[in-house]
Amino acid sequence: MKDFVKISTVLLCHDNGDISEMSAELALSIARTFKLPVLGLHGYNAVMHEGAFRIMEPTLPAEYQTEEILAKQREVHASLIRVGMEKISLSYLKPLEPIFRDAHVPFSPKVREGKNFKALLELINEEDSESLVVIGASGFNHTGDGFVGGVCLRVLRQCDNKNLLIVKNGKALEGADFVVCLDGSSSAIYSLRVAAALAEKFKAKLHLLYVFDSALHNDLFKRLKDTLINDDGFKFNTKDQEKIHDEFIDKGLARVGHMILNKAEKEVFGNNSASHDAQPAHGAMHGFGLIGDNGNGAKKKTVLSGHIYKKICDYAKEVGASLIFTGKTGRHHAEGIDIGSVCENVVRYSPCNVLVTRSEDFRGWQL
Repeated sequence: MKDFVKISTVLLCHDNGDISEMSAELALSIARTFKLPVLGLHGYNAVMHEGAFRIMEPTLPAEYQTEEILAKQREVHASLIRVGMEKISLSYLKPLEPIFRDAHVPFSPKVREGKNFKALLELINEEDSESLVVIGASGFNHTGDGFVGGVCLRVLRQCDNKNLLIVKNGKALEGADFVVCLDGSSSAIYSLRVAAALAEKFKAKLHLLYVFDSALHNDLFKRLKDTLINDDGFKFNTKDQEKIHDEFIDKGLARVGHMILNKAEKEVFGNNSASHDAQPAHGAMHGFGLIGDNGNGAKKKTVLSGHIYKKICDYAKEVGASLIFTGKTGRHHAEGIDIGSVCENVVRYSPCNVLVTRSEDFRGWQL
């Protein structure tokens, strides 16, 4: 991979569901392309089943209700559950071995007993933090748009790995469109580095995207005007002042967006990439500007206005993206934040897979 992007291993979280099969295909594609080994992970919760057995004990026939017999039954049941679930877990991963072997990709299984997300986090944390974690957005109980499974959401929030691929469908990476969310933060810059590395190998088109929410600022200004300025006796030319303010906010935030895109492009691709600025856009699909090839396939950048996560998801759907890249936290990162609101909502409502990155240096806003 390119400088600054180092991935040592692919960690594939697998539960034998449909989305897990898609995850395995993407893990194989990336591992084969970058010549990386794959470790298949599965967590199983034997204790939960043991607890369920204890709850059902009162329903057993009377001859089984003595404490001595119950204790013996618990011991036998616990042993069967632990051994059986370990074998079942390994059987989930077993069919993957010949698939990866035929693709000449090293593969090994690893299972762990425990609460599912905790077991997975333990397995993940035992490996290099530079590993790429691949996990399905949901398991067997997918219920529609906006739903993210509890295991995925907890791993997303608590995993400290720099790269986490959340799989929602089986869209291929080869020749695909990648949308990179940029906001001026170090995490966003790292997202672009990862995206550039993958785009180069898979001949994908990069879309560098900045979204600002001018409506939020305009609404706050109107509330301030109504509650403070007029009430305190300030003279206020409502129509003219609002027009000036709205134009200043809209144009100012759009210019900031261009600065962020240009800085990110220069930092990642250097001065060799010809740049043609996009015009600011307030609709979903206006204002593309060609950045240039630079050997990585086409790259475009655009600035949009609207609710940030929704514009990102709408844009990705419009261009038919296979992958969205976003930082786990953005320019408003503060100590104690496990995940940014834009990142979480993009993961929930994205029409495609999402690669969440984490920069080691949380510098927040950088211009």
